[in-house]
Amino acid sequence: MVTTLQWISDIAPTIDSNNSIEKKNRFITIAKGEVSNTFFTGDIYNLAVAYYTCHLLELSSRDGNSRGIITQEKEGELSRSYGNATTSIVNTTQYLDSYTRLLKSRVPAFYITNGSQN
Repeated sequence: MVTTLQWISDIAPTIDSNNSIEKKNRFITIAKGEVSNTFFTGDIYNLAVAYYTCHLLELSSRDGNSRGIITQEKEGELSRSYGNATTSIVNTTQYLDSYTRLLKSRVPAFYITNGSQN
């Protein structure tokens, strides 16, 4: 069975080398609380945890002062408004995209679209 740490090394060598084993293990613990072991089992569970862990580690490495996307800009008297960084594309990573694709491959579409069975 491939461990979560082995998956991280395979799918994200830069994240693997830029973070201590202790930090990776802390983020793995967080990810395990978010990733369902009902939808994912065995190696696929560890892969899902690895994708989500890499997503969290990538976000943690970004500038904490990041603003959202510019929603309004004015030239006279200079003005600029930003969207909420917590809900904008700023919080997306390639690892979250991979996790989402993996999730969609395991869960029927009607659960993903509205959260309840039709």
